[in-house]
Amino acid sequence: MSEELLRLEDVRKVYGRGRGEVTALAGVSLGFRRGSFTAVMGPSGSGKSTFLHCAALLDRPTSGRVLLEGRDLTAASERALTRMRRQRIGFVFQSFNLLPALTVVDNVTLPLRLAGRRPDRRLVDDVIERTGLASRRRHRPGELSGGQQQRVAIARALVTRPVLLFGDEPTGALDTRTALEILGLLREAVDTGEQTAVVVTHDPVVAGHADRVVFLVDGRVSAELTRPTVEEVAGRMTRLGAWGELAG
Repeated sequence: MSEELLRLEDVRKVYGRGRGEVTALAGVSLGFRRGSFTAVMGPSGSGKSTFLHCAALLDRPTSGRVLLEGRDLTAASERALTRMRRQRIGFVFQSFNLLPALTVVDNVTLPLRLAGRRPDRRLVDDVIERTGLASRRRHRPGELSGGQQQRVAIARALVTRPVLLFGDEPTGALDTRTALEILGLLREAVDTGEQTAVVVTHDPVVAGHADRVVFLVDGRVSAELTRPTVEEVAGRMTRLGAWGELAG
């Protein structure tokens, strides 16, 4: 399907007041099609993290609108937003955010329990199998490698069958080989699971797996690439004058 799932309209985010005022997003307008994988890149301070937080309504914009399936979420109550995030949105972060006392199965099913939903055993088994965790079901995070922990985080994000999947540097703490395996899982989630993925990253290899790359500079959309290669992404970053900052 080609229609937009998520849309940001002239989103601005300003922190502080007076002399201490900082504009993190300066009027961002972007649409995201269903079943697409978008990478968001930019130098430090470009607004990437703020963009993700506003797009997911973890943080409300100062002005502008965020629409999910045509519904203006900026007008929703905090309770409604919490319910929507639990039911419609999945998150994968660099730090995994697993509970150390819980097993793999319990970490994966935690979002369902928080939402008051009884886990569908067949669905849980399928997600655990797809993410390569079948032999680790009863292990706790401390007994897993970094890559395995990120697999748990992805399984946890997918178990609610979200329409939208956000990633914040999801491969940043992983070695290259493991990062590629995790990227393959995210790509598979988009291609076969009807998810729409939006991933913030500094890594051209991650961006090379995306359908589209959006570049932010000083809180504004600076450029876009469609179906980019790793070399094209790296070249564009160099022209933005940001590569040195990202590599440093």
